[in-house]
Amino acid sequence: MRLLPGTDAGVPHAVFDGFVSSLEFFEHIGLAPAEVVDLATSGAARALGIDGGTGRLAAGLRADLLVVDGDPLTDLAALRAVRLVVAGGRVVSRLPGAS
Repeated sequence: MRLLPGTDAGVPHAVFDGFVSSLEFFEHIGLAPAEVVDLATSGAARALGIDGGTGRLAAGLRADLLVVDGDPLTDLAALRAVRLVVAGGRVVSRLPGAS
């Protein structure tokens, strides 16, 4: 069995900001924050069969990035403090306090 975090965002009454809560649920059932981040990134890419081109930070791979306050590998709540979003190699959102 493979575990993957996800969301029903895009359907009525399901919001995108519920994703962090779904990640925190995995921690609640015993996974370490670093394991949860792995499931949400490289684990999801593997499940979709696209891990040859995305899912982790490495030279030559595509990556969209969130820059957050804190370390989500030790505290998933850091994902609630997004400061910068980079998608397709461009800054698409810069929040207050981001440099």
